[in-house]
Amino acid sequence: MGVSRSGFYARTNRQTSKRATENLIVLKEIQDVYVESRKAYGSPRIHATLQRRGLAWGRNRIARLMKSNGIKALRQYYYRRQTKTDHGRLESENLVNQNFNIREANRVWASDITQFRVGSYWLYLAVVMDLYSRRIVGWSMKTTLRDDLAIDALNMAVQLRLKSPAIHHSDQGSQYSSNAFKSKLMANQIQSSMNQRGSCYDNAVVESFFKTLKAELVRIKKFSTIEEARSKLFEYIEVFYNRQRLHSTLGYKSPVEFEGSTTLN
Repeated sequence: MGVSRSGFYARTNRQTSKRATENLIVLKEIQDVYVESRKAYGSPRIHATLQRRGLAWGRNRIARLMKSNGIKALRQYYYRRQTKTDHGRLESENLVNQNFNIREANRVWASDITQFRVGSYWLYLAVVMDLYSRRIVGWSMKTTLRDDLAIDALNMAVQLRLKSPAIHHSDQGSQYSSNAFKSKLMANQIQSSMNQRGSCYDNAVVESFFKTLKAELVRIKKFSTIEEARSKLFEYIEVFYNRQRLHSTLGYKSPVEFEGSTTLN
């Protein structure tokens, strides 16, 4: 093989370097965090998690080890809007105007609806997010796309927070522009805000949540039954997303942790 006898024995007897040994330790910690995050974390979040555990390894080092070992975050899933906007009803003014940096809890809530294929059926999910902490404060799942899907999610949010927001933001879908939903907003003294038609950025935070959910849950778990889908979605929202998943916009804290470090109004 063109290798000298002395070179062969020198390489065989050479001890593993301290750096290489430590890299194995770092890689093991990276793999543990990666699995715990459901393969959702890239190097920034893995670095932040390790720092929280008192492991002060550099972000560039973590990124290099992840790349060389084929460890990467799951890519986001394409999100398709499911609400109908050709209902002919008068839409509300866009009061949010893409200002998602809300500095007060229960000030602005944002809502949207998506769907999941389960066998020959569809399961629809409506959520309400507090833009202050990105926490999902209300949600509803049904096999039909009617007004009560959005109303039930709003009711859950009001009951959880014990306080109504000043503004509720959504698209111009028929569920959010229905008389029943608008009456519910009025009864809770909530002002309606809606996207400009055709703008994909006016409700970007909630749409980003749906992309993340589908990348981190649906890509790795196909639902067999409606009951299984409901259970897995509940667990993802309430256990993982709200309480464990780190958000870069929140200083690498989970929504519940972020709210715990501030004073809710």
